[in-house]
Amino acid sequence: MRKDSGLRRYSRLTRVHAASAAAFVYPLGPLVAAGGDVSPGQVIAVSALGVLVHTYGCTVNDLADLESDRRNPARRRSVLVSGAVSITGARTALGVQLALAFVLTIFAAIAGESGWLFAVGMTVLFATVTFSNTHQKRRIAHPLVMDVLFGVNMGAPAVLCCAVTAPRDLTPAWLVAVAFGIHMVLLNVVAGNLKDLVHDRAVGDDTTALRAGVRLTDSGRLIPTRSYLLLLCVLLLGSVAALLALVLAAPSPAGHRAVATVVLLVLQGMAGHSLWTLMRQARAVDPNGRESYLGLNFFSLMVACLLWAPLATVVVAVLTAVWLVLTRGLVALPTREQEKIA
Repeated sequence: MRKDSGLRRYSRLTRVHAASAAAFVYPLGPLVAAGGDVSPGQVIAVSALGVLVHTYGCTVNDLADLESDRRNPARRRSVLVSGAVSITGARTALGVQLALAFVLTIFAAIAGESGWLFAVGMTVLFATVTFSNTHQKRRIAHPLVMDVLFGVNMGAPAVLCCAVTAPRDLTPAWLVAVAFGIHMVLLNVVAGNLKDLVHDRAVGDDTTALRAGVRLTDSGRLIPTRSYLLLLCVLLLGSVAALLALVLAAPSPAGHRAVATVVLLVLQGMAGHSLWTLMRQARAVDPNGRESYLGLNFFSLMVACLLWAPLATVVVAVLTAVWLVLTRGLVALPTREQEKIA
């Protein structure tokens, strides 16, 4: 059988399968702020930029962490660690992504209402994404500050992309940005930190979980600390508050808002319970960082946004799921037989 294809190797490098989940907030912000009244061309342009920012950040992160990853057994099949993609190839991929992002930014800026603001904002975003992914664990600042910066980088496009459509009321876009940003901070301090906890401690990396003093048992169960539990409680409460504010501010009938509130609280309660089972050692930390609270937070945000732009929110949610399913095969690890030369 043939070797792993170049497309598959670069897809694994850029984690393109997760691009929709990371980038759906780019069109979602303008859509909820404009009640779904956004031209298809603008939606496609900002969505494509979201994919490029995600793949760019993943590539920068892998290059920055290469030496550390080489000492991590869990990363031995990373395309950079294994040599499936060369450093030169990864840097070339970065250049291509930046070039495409530049073209798309100019296109969206010319077609948009506040083009200069959007262009400046995207330039700043790429700069902060580069900084964040290069220095995430490098003791440049307190790791929680870096996690918050990651959350800002992920949530801010919900507001930034409104510069293209210039809606009258930015309130829903700001609430989407805050909610999604908090969810991304939670992603980092739980799934991101815990799956690499042992390795990060061994190589001297700096993360929020390590600063909080959490540890893992031999069976992979979490031993939390009070400061870590407090941080998770604050993030969960912030998530609920931002989502409820998005629901209660919606221009919808009171009955619709009441139903959405109940559904939202149920979903957030399930997300909190998922984290609670982890904190009380009812289950082990997932070595791949696949935590159910991530999906529950996604659905919570979709429920809140439905009240602002029902059809647009459904379309964005469906396309996000379809992208994930269709591209997952691109990043699947090849079998040993597929790695051999025919």
